[in-house]
Amino acid sequence: EGDNCVFDGMIYRNGETFQPSCKYQCTCRDGQIGCLPRCNLDLLLPGPDCPFPRKVEVPGECCEKWICDPEDEGILGGFAMAAYRQEATLGIDVSDSSANCIEQTTEWSACSKSCGMGFSTRVTNRNQQCEMVRQTRLCLIRPCENEEPSDKKGKKCIRTKKSVKAVRFEYKNCTSVQTYKPRYCGLCSDGRCCTPHNTKTIQVEFRCPHSKVLKKPMMLINTCVCHNNCPQSNNAF
Repeated sequence: EGDNCVFDGMIYRNGETFQPSCKYQCTCRDGQIGCLPRCNLDLLLPGPDCPFPRKVEVPGECCEKWICDPEDEGILGGFAMAAYRQEATLGIDVSDSSANCIEQTTEWSACSKSCGMGFSTRVTNRNQQCEMVRQTRLCLIRPCENEEPSDKKGKKCIRTKKSVKAVRFEYKNCTSVQTYKPRYCGLCSDGRCCTPHNTKTIQVEFRCPHSKVLKKPMMLINTCVCHNNCPQSNNAF
């Protein structure tokens, strides 16, 4: 009962299960082919212990495995390699995947530096291909010379401080074209960590040597908060 299936020049009977490759197991159902992945299609999000996860092929094994790359500041501000690469879907036309895309975006990760210019990342599929990609933005929690807790009477924690004078951001050998009066996170004199709570992202234009111009996404701080969930191995917070 039921129609046979034809796939890649082979005929399969109704109810027959087959593997067109080591990554998929397929079943013929009345002329239609349905396939399930045999490899784990999990998503490894970037974090403090693994800022740049990527999948690699393992010699002699069918399925790819996650590895953690060391810090690579060369990708700051751009789309990095996809944290999740969609496998080829057998027998289905995926030419317009954005129409059925359920948008998924993670929170921005903690800034990589407790003072001075660092970066934070997030993973999102907010693009026409509906593919999970990593975005990166610059972040500046506080200038490095301001790392002494303030002991104002009646206040344990100095949460948010605005820069008194307009400053230019420094990134590698480049300087921001415009000046800004950013807010910084203060320090907590009671041993807690002070980190950004509410932020926004803006595009900052940098002028570099030899008249080169760079545009980088950068975090601006609206509010900070003191808390006990301190970043690992980062006492400077």
